[in-house]
Amino acid sequence: MTGSAVGPSAAVPSVPSAPHAPAQKRDSLLSRILVTLAESRELTLFVLIVILVVAMTVLYPNNFPTESNISAILLNAAQNGILVTGMMLLFIAGFFDLSVGSILALSGVWAGVVVAQWGYPAPVGILVGCTVGILAGAFNGFLVTRVGINALITTLGTLAIFRGLTYVTAGTGVTPIGDEFKTYGQTDFLGLQSPFWVMLAIVVVMAWAVSRTAFFRQYYFIGGNARAAQLSGIRVARLTFTAFVLMGFLAGVAGVLGAARLNSAVVSAGIGVELSVITAAVLGGASLRGGEGSIIGGVLGVLFIALVSNAMIINGIGVFWQPIVTGTVLLLAVSLDRFRRSRRA
Repeated sequence: MTGSAVGPSAAVPSVPSAPHAPAQKRDSLLSRILVTLAESRELTLFVLIVILVVAMTVLYPNNFPTESNISAILLNAAQNGILVTGMMLLFIAGFFDLSVGSILALSGVWAGVVVAQWGYPAPVGILVGCTVGILAGAFNGFLVTRVGINALITTLGTLAIFRGLTYVTAGTGVTPIGDEFKTYGQTDFLGLQSPFWVMLAIVVVMAWAVSRTAFFRQYYFIGGNARAAQLSGIRVARLTFTAFVLMGFLAGVAGVLGAARLNSAVVSAGIGVELSVITAAVLGGASLRGGEGSIIGGVLGVLFIALVSNAMIINGIGVFWQPIVTGTVLLLAVSLDRFRRSRRA
């Protein structure tokens, strides 16, 4: 009986190779991370801020991570941080305000005039400055909700009106305002002056209110579909008016703090600030269509722009390039928003 032998040329069954599970898992994890970053504007901004901070720390260890520089960045971001909380609420409702810089200047000038020229105590000047901001915001809200003028046209017009009133009120400005008044803008705590701490308090309160309270959550419904919100019982006109008033108040606070910090009411204060604030809001997740955005996202947008401006200064790039960069960032952010929406559709 002859057994069958297996020769060297006999075919050996091939063993199937194991699937590349680790590689597939890495690709899947990377895809999920990229999708998460694309969907969450706040997370994307946070990652970009961390990357920028690390890069600047490595490249400029003697200039960027110093206490004085970090303090300057946060202090310079305080004004726009206050403004972006109100601007983000308007964006959520489907509106925006181009006159915030002019309201800021007008409020600061009136505070300076009341204290320096009329001789009233600093608290009275602060109250008057904030009241001027409230009245300016109420005027914007009235034109939009009662007269029915588009928010773009309304605030473009009042931008010029409020700036003109600033020049009429104070001419070339009010300098100095007074020692008592300046303490409200120059008081130092933990190495940071009072405007930063006021900004932080406003951000905390507004972030909580917009995300947690039923009153402010109504703005998302207004921005999503104002007609449907109206039919469901939401008082769209009254809430829109309130948002403009709040924006005016916050611009007034920023204007008064700015004047106190400098001990001077500058008539040119706030020129062009609306571009930076709107850019920060869009970067932070606001949509031109309304119904989207968060206060934290807007503040992260402000911080990102402040860091970019600081990096440009450290690199010796002229200040005239900063508006160009800000405008470019705004266009990129809007383009990204449109791309994200097209993918959803």
